[in-house]
Amino acid sequence: MNETINNYNQKDLSGRDARLWKEWKELDTLCAKRKASSANPRQPSLSYIIRRKNVMGLPTEYEIWYRVKSIVGVKGNTIPREPIFGHLHKMSIVLPNNYPSADGNPIFTFRTDIWHPNIRYSGSFKGHVCLTIKEMGVLASLKDLVLRVEQYLKYQLYHAQNTYPYPEDQNVAEWVREEGEPNGWVRFGQDKPEPVAPTPQKSEEVKENKPVIKSRTI
Repeated sequence: MNETINNYNQKDLSGRDARLWKEWKELDTLCAKRKASSANPRQPSLSYIIRRKNVMGLPTEYEIWYRVKSIVGVKGNTIPREPIFGHLHKMSIVLPNNYPSADGNPIFTFRTDIWHPNIRYSGSFKGHVCLTIKEMGVLASLKDLVLRVEQYLKYQLYHAQNTYPYPEDQNVAEWVREEGEPNGWVRFGQDKPEPVAPTPQKSEEVKENKPVIKSRTI
């Protein structure tokens, strides 16, 4: 565990700071386990960098590095367009000042190209990740969300149908439905799924409305 985390006494923290410390500790423990189990500890499947801290020295912005096989684009303009794969993907997590609250959801944005129907591939909101956080509830932890994104990258989870909660990128969703699925190109990361923590209970203030998310397995 990062020694800096141990410099804090959990009993001295409350409210937002207590949540920030808890999220940091859980994420650090997860990444430490990945590093310990990796064949190359210098290149674990999951790692993080702290990009910004608050006045208490607690993280408010992270950069997450995923080292997994994922689709980063497609070849050419002739249908069917084969996928292009990459193996290093960088995502930022920004925790707004009113996090955690129903109006203070964390903002997940990829800084590298990702071709997934629930991640914006182009435009002014390029890289934005749709996580249906409202359905998961404000108790959803950063660790759970980071693992959920990893399932996105492996195409263990995706929603490509034009139904609620609707794809984040309609062009990618159309490719998935009409080219990726028929040719089996989205069935590359389901052989060895990573363990994922159960989805947290919905908060009482949020009405449950489960999204329809497709999952493909080999």
